Amino acid sequence: MIQKYLEKPLLYKGRKFDIRLWAFAHSCQDFYVYNEGYIRTSSEAYSSDNTDNEYIHLTNNCLQVKNKDTYGLHEEGNTVSFQQFEQYIKEQFPNYNLEFDRDFLQRMKDIAIDCYMSVKQTLNPNKRKNCFELFGFDFMIDEDFRVWLIEVNTNPYIGIHNQKMKHILPKMFVGLFKIVLDPIHSPDEIIENPHEGTGFDLLYSR
Repeated sequence: MIQKYLEKPLLYKGRKFDIRLWAFAHSCQDFYVYNEGYIRTSSEAYSSDNTDNEYIHLTNNCLQVKNKDTYGLHEEGNTVSFQQFEQYIKEQFPNYNLEFDRDFLQRMKDIAIDCYMSVKQTLNPNKRKNCFELFGFDFMIDEDFRVWLIEVNTNPYIGIHNQKMKHILPKMFVGLFKIVLDPIHSPDEIIENPHEGTGFDLLYSR
């Protein structure tokens, strides 16, 4: 694997950020992406010259929470909602008419489905039925508003960073379990679109 550091990321109030998006693959080879996620912010102002300060460059919560001086100083739990981020970019770049769902989330979904399609034949090698895998996709946006995939995490961190996450996470899991469990508990009932109303988009179905 070859990686290149993104020197000119789009910044949130002068600080680096990345975007966590949840997705899951079902053993029947359906692939879903959840429409709500969150922005993870750095505690320190961004500088490409300061390469020693990890709090500037790495935005994952398990590292940022160790920064006792500035963690949570700017945002509760160093976390921003998609709606807050959209409001910020509209204020900062009014001439571009940017919309998060259209200009960023859709591109992230395109990348996510490409990732899934590249590995779907190797997932669930034991062919277990009625199982699933939850993934955490991490993205960045550069100064030209291009979306970049950083990594895909299995067993992603699902902790509660702030008050908004107390609503997002339970809602996400209720929707996920509705998709994977309802057809099992009601085997005689035909459920054509179990993801409707769950917040998940079905991106691929065999």
